[in-house]
Amino acid sequence: MIPVSRQTRGRDKWHFLKLGARWDHSTAPIYEAAARGKCVPLLKTLLTSHCKNECAYCALRSDRRCPRTTWPPEKLAKLTMHLWEEGKVQGLFLSSSVFKDPDYTMEKQLEVLRHLRKMGFSGYIHLRLMPGVGRHHIREAAELADRVGVNLEAPNKDIFDELCPDKGGFKEAVLKRLEWIGEEVQRIKSEKTKRQFGFARAGIDTQMVVGAVDDNDWEYLKVTEWLYKRHGLKRVYYSGFEPVPHTPLERRVACSPSREYRLYQCSFLIRDYGFKSDLFAGIVDDEGFLSNVDPKLALARMSPNIFPIDLNDASHHIVMRIPGVGPATAKKIIEARGRAGIRYTADLERILGANMARRISRYVELKDKRLTDFSKSK
Repeated sequence: MIPVSRQTRGRDKWHFLKLGARWDHSTAPIYEAAARGKCVPLLKTLLTSHCKNECAYCALRSDRRCPRTTWPPEKLAKLTMHLWEEGKVQGLFLSSSVFKDPDYTMEKQLEVLRHLRKMGFSGYIHLRLMPGVGRHHIREAAELADRVGVNLEAPNKDIFDELCPDKGGFKEAVLKRLEWIGEEVQRIKSEKTKRQFGFARAGIDTQMVVGAVDDNDWEYLKVTEWLYKRHGLKRVYYSGFEPVPHTPLERRVACSPSREYRLYQCSFLIRDYGFKSDLFAGIVDDEGFLSNVDPKLALARMSPNIFPIDLNDASHHIVMRIPGVGPATAKKIIEARGRAGIRYTADLERILGANMARRISRYVELKDKRLTDFSKSK
């Protein structure tokens, strides 16, 4: 079973394996996840497509006619183990619809993880928890899985209530569980025991649906910063809305892939570059939406008072604001300027290479180049 939020978007990352004996066939959905520039094949599935909830955007909402099926926990564990031993996958990404109630569903998910770990599975496990689940299940999930999370679904209570009217309160069913996950992860870290797998070593994540109802990018950016800074999340995912027939939102226009992409760019600037969400207030329009331009470039155009900068005395934060400069490149610049200084184009080329030096030269002061009008630069 493919997680519904990703059934149509990113199809090229999915492939399917037909496995099993003569009387017991299984179709394994394999997803090529991106991790630090590499593709990591995961068995990615829902435990069940039976759901008691009426989320307005979801193909599996309870009153919609669609195929329903459930993985027996032991069978899913054995299939994952087989694929892992054969080298077909490196791990399992397990989510679920809510069948009966959150605790019942989580117990079945945890059965899969218990079976796997008892069988000697030391691969990666990414577990999506159910909103409203009990604290004891969260504690066990954090110990068995490598990464855990709960879907926030929306940037605020009003949008959550509109999208997920029967999932429980936004603060109690989702935010409180996110807080509990964070506390359990901190508890595990405080034990300072080296572990090769499990025990939430890959941290916490969440996902929000973008564009399903009236919203704007600014709302997502503010809550994204809060999630990274307050709850220490490793990743915030954005799922661009796609209309599903026979749901309340079937006539709504799909979220543009470019909108989802720009939100991810801003998210990484907040998480990896130390940008504050307030910076983006200057590049959203009156309705709170980003333009379809690299946000880092848009920020540079908006800041002619900052650029060009002197690389010899600029702070690390300011160096990181140069379009095209990431953490590794900024580190190279900071280390090199302490040795010989960076005053000419040749100095910059020696440190970064000719192509990179040419790309960022308009943003830095060099004695052998003319100044650039950044508000008009492309």
